[in-house]
Amino acid sequence: MSLGGREPWEEDVESLLNSEARGVAADEARDEALRRATPLIERVIRDSFANTGFPREELFRPGYLGLLNAVYNYDLSRGQSFREYAEHLIKGEVRSHIRERAERDEAPRWMTDLNRQLEKAQARLLRERGRLPTLAELAEAVNITEEGISEIFKARDSVRYVSLDAGQRVNDPDPQIDLEKIRGLRPTAFPIEHRIRIAAALEKLADLQQTLFRHLFDANAGADGTSSA
Repeated sequence: MSLGGREPWEEDVESLLNSEARGVAADEARDEALRRATPLIERVIRDSFANTGFPREELFRPGYLGLLNAVYNYDLSRGQSFREYAEHLIKGEVRSHIRERAERDEAPRWMTDLNRQLEKAQARLLRERGRLPTLAELAEAVNITEEGISEIFKARDSVRYVSLDAGQRVNDPDPQIDLEKIRGLRPTAFPIEHRIRIAAALEKLADLQQTLFRHLFDANAGADGTSSA
């Protein structure tokens, strides 16, 4: 939804972005459109993100990336006005920045896989019995104790939730998962508790790999791969 009525600069920007057909240099037109539309970032931050607890200067940077995306990809707007399209991209970048900076712990990947396994078992039991399964029936189907399933449920839909409002963020759910309670219901050659330990160890290695990968593209890295700081 647009933040108010249509303003003169909007028509100017749309005209600039459609000016290539009239022989105007595309880069020059985009640079001018970007300059004229930049105040939109401040308005989006003021109207939608004033209570996030993040300084305006910090939110302006991801907002600018959203505006830049809008200017250079306006042909993908699918009939939206430039302002609507730009607001959407600016808000998306700012939201992503806030949620990344809030440093909430995400569910481990193995937990996501267990959730998927529970959902598949629930769907199968529903088809077979014509009703939703009890916790005991679900535990039997996936060979995980009822206590273990309760621990998995504790993390569902909450560990990735981050409030955009700073005052509400302190009350965001932060479940503590007791891995010792996630155990097999029946003995097997490769019990669930052992698989979780192995998966958790592999994820730590994957996280390290991602950290190293990010450093390869650090803007401050020199040509030889070392930091210039």
